[in-house]
Amino acid sequence: MQLTKHTDYGLRTLVYLAMHPGRRVSTAEIAEMFDVPQNHLTKVIGHLASSGIVATRRGRGGGSELAMSPDTIHVGTVVRQLEGEDRLIDCNRPLCPILRACHLRGLMRDAQTAFLDILDNCTLQDLIGNQHQELSALLAVPAASGRVTPGTRCT
Repeated sequence: MQLTKHTDYGLRTLVYLAMHPGRRVSTAEIAEMFDVPQNHLTKVIGHLASSGIVATRRGRGGGSELAMSPDTIHVGTVVRQLEGEDRLIDCNRPLCPILRACHLRGLMRDAQTAFLDILDNCTLQDLIGNQHQELSALLAVPAASGRVTPGTRCT
């Protein structure tokens, strides 16, 4: 399964925000860090905000921050919010002539379910926990920004 750029940028944004606890981060800063288009990232952050995962504030002193603790943000939930729940294949457009006898649709549904089940067992905290020091260096996180407690469930 291949995720869209929208979801990729969303997950990167969440990691970046988690590494900057207690600070509102501008869209421009995140876009520059990951070398992604700011206008696309604005849409991604809007989607994350409408899902309640990110809190945003406009204007001076504005920016984005996590709306909840990283240990309560499940990667599977984020992927569902950003990707939607569409099936991997659409046997109805155009209508497949072997639909009644084919098992591919069920296999793909099972694979997608298994994929999302694995992601449901991983939180944002798990993604950053064991790599906090290296991520801090790569993202140039100031030491005073706070420390995130290491996670253990996701590798």
